[in-house]
Amino acid sequence: MTQHDDLAAIAAQIHAAWLSGRICSLVGRGCRARILRLIRLVEQGQVPPETALRLARETEAVAFCLAPLPAGDLP
Repeated sequence: MTQHDDLAAIAAQIHAAWLSGRICSLVGRGCRARILRLIRLVEQGQVPPETALRLARETEAVAFCLAPLPAGDLP
């Protein structure tokens, strides 16, 4: 398994968690987008893979800190 696979797996785990209602979808979407951006930055050589993996793990931790809000009408 490559570090790219690890990053993609973290992004997929966040996606599954927001779809299943385990985490806040607002935060989950943003955190997943951040990890997808990290993948692109690694591919472009702008961020070392080890740094990207550390940042992705930090982002994953943030995503799982916030529970979903109750469903309701938005203003």
